[in-house]
Amino acid sequence: MTTEEVWTHQDAQCWMEHIKKRRQEGLVLVLLTQGPDETLWGIGRDPHSDQYEWWGLLNPREVPRPSEMGIGEWIHLQEEIAASPGTKLSWIPSLRTERMVRGKGIFTYSLGPVHADVAESLRYDLSVMGDEIVHLTLRHGWKARHVTYLCQGKSIINALQVVERMTATSSFAHQWAFMMAVENAQNLRVDRGIKIYRSMALEMERLASHLGDLAILASSTGLPVAQMDYLHLKEQILRWNNRLFGDRYLRGALLRNTIQPDPQASHEIIRVGEEAQKITDNLLKTPSFLDRLVGAGKIPESTVEFISPVGPVGRACGRKMDVRTLWDYGVYDEVSFSIPSSEGRDSYARFLVKSREIAASINIIRRLCPVAPTHSHALTYHSEEVKGRGIGVGMVEASRGMLTYAVWLDRSGGDVRHVAVATPSARNWHVVPPAMANGNILQDFPIIDASFQLTVAGWDQ
Repeated sequence: MTTEEVWTHQDAQCWMEHIKKRRQEGLVLVLLTQGPDETLWGIGRDPHSDQYEWWGLLNPREVPRPSEMGIGEWIHLQEEIAASPGTKLSWIPSLRTERMVRGKGIFTYSLGPVHADVAESLRYDLSVMGDEIVHLTLRHGWKARHVTYLCQGKSIINALQVVERMTATSSFAHQWAFMMAVENAQNLRVDRGIKIYRSMALEMERLASHLGDLAILASSTGLPVAQMDYLHLKEQILRWNNRLFGDRYLRGALLRNTIQPDPQASHEIIRVGEEAQKITDNLLKTPSFLDRLVGAGKIPESTVEFISPVGPVGRACGRKMDVRTLWDYGVYDEVSFSIPSSEGRDSYARFLVKSREIAASINIIRRLCPVAPTHSHALTYHSEEVKGRGIGVGMVEASRGMLTYAVWLDRSGGDVRHVAVATPSARNWHVVPPAMANGNILQDFPIIDASFQLTVAGWDQ
């Protein structure tokens, strides 16, 4: 369900003030985007309701900087909006991470955009004074994928095949958020079997992603044994993905919508969680590992307040927001699980949160395995009495945090007219420069970078 308010002649400043007031009243701003009609949309949702609010601003001009309003959720689309003719929107954070650092003894060390192995294209410009990192500038956009543009004019099924390829580590999360937006636009509801299936697939994806992140973090601290142990467990989860859902990275899993029965699945997945906990416990007893993580890459409080990071990064800063507990989607309301958090804001806190979230996901999968549909379970919808309005929003807790899609359908309801997406990485990348230039040395760089382990693909959409 949605409510819509379009401002035609009101001042942009008043429009922003209105959104800020709604945020102060408890509403969560989930997306800021331009729709197909050039209207600038702010989309929010009350955690205690299933209704979305849409605030449209026709012909936006002189939109205030989000830093002036304290709205961190606006950051992820600031470049696209700034490029729109006549719209003035720029991001100037409190710590001015975009400034140039000059002076005697300052050396700028550039890394990328080409990296070894499978690292994505991103350029780091590190300004150092001796060994100390005094500033970091991130330059992205080297390989823009134009995913949302490629979806325009395609059928829902063909567009789904595009969005699932935005990033391999969150393929199913993108499928679910997109399809949830489509179902919201068409006022359709899915049955419980589909919810169980989707919830289990998303947790399996979270397991593989977190295990891979912890492996890279162990490698960055010079502990290859722990790295290989984590990667061995990740490989087991990927193989179970293929066995249960038909693909290692869950591509096409939402449409297949069936789990291949395997009596050993629950037991083996639980065993993966137990082995992961043993590796983590050993690392927590390793002084060389702890010395490199504790205090490294600590995010300043002012940055946390302004940007409002999401996912494990946000929960490692004391922000306990998790979409799985805020809104009723999937069957998370039927399964009790913990939401790990920490107040540390450093690399150690991010390691703890991700390692504990592995245990939480294992617990969810353990509960869902016995009741998951094991036969061909066709997508079954229950239409609402109200006719679909053609625009909808979908939101899930991906492995890196809140992932939101807005979808505009054409009049037939079968083709995609326009898509907008807010990924957790697109927001969280903005906390990396202040965290990096916060009393750290150059040798800390790979550890801090690994502790975030954000995806560039989610930034270069």
